[in-house]
Amino acid sequence: MKSLAATMQEPPDWRNPMHTFIAETAGFERAELLIWNFSRSELDVLLFRVVGPIDPYREAIDAARFVTDYDLTPIDDDAFYAYVEHETREMDRQLRDSFDGKHVVLVPPVIYHADGTTRLRIVGRSEALESVIDAVPDAIDVTIESIGEYRGPGRETLELTDRQREVAQMAVEMGYYDVPRDASVADIADRLDCAASTVSDHLRKAERAVMAGLFE
Repeated sequence: MKSLAATMQEPPDWRNPMHTFIAETAGFERAELLIWNFSRSELDVLLFRVVGPIDPYREAIDAARFVTDYDLTPIDDDAFYAYVEHETREMDRQLRDSFDGKHVVLVPPVIYHADGTTRLRIVGRSEALESVIDAVPDAIDVTIESIGEYRGPGRETLELTDRQREVAQMAVEMGYYDVPRDASVADIADRLDCAASTVSDHLRKAERAVMAGLFE
């Protein structure tokens, strides 16, 4: 079974308004669509994990006319879950039509990045994957990132925040994870010009994400 990862760039008028808000608001990195229910033709029911501050998001979704109901649940200081019900838009239907009748599976999460792009992974036979990409509306620019055998969840779907990735990469480069250890948290903090407590916090969260990805 093949796995295809692709990035989609939608024109601004196609984007979900909350994706536009994330792309235009400082402090947000991405929204991960974890699960969805499209069984009602006029209503989308969605569960997101959003990386960013909860209060600005709450104000924006409160003002979003297409949203009929929502609930936000904090995870920690950096992220929260967003349960959202909103009216189905015509462009949503057009994009879903790309998948209708195709023997493929869309593997969550679908990731909406702060640069306005959307990253997704689909699994199926090669010809089915190609038929989906061919059917995507012309208004959407699609970049295929990788095609290969599906290896299951975990490293394929692992996502760190940009800052967590930066700190973790520096820790690896400086030998923090070597045995014996060649660098301390303080050494990394000095290199990144930030507090040791900040480095420790980012490493802890990055390590949690990596371990959760390995054993999910």
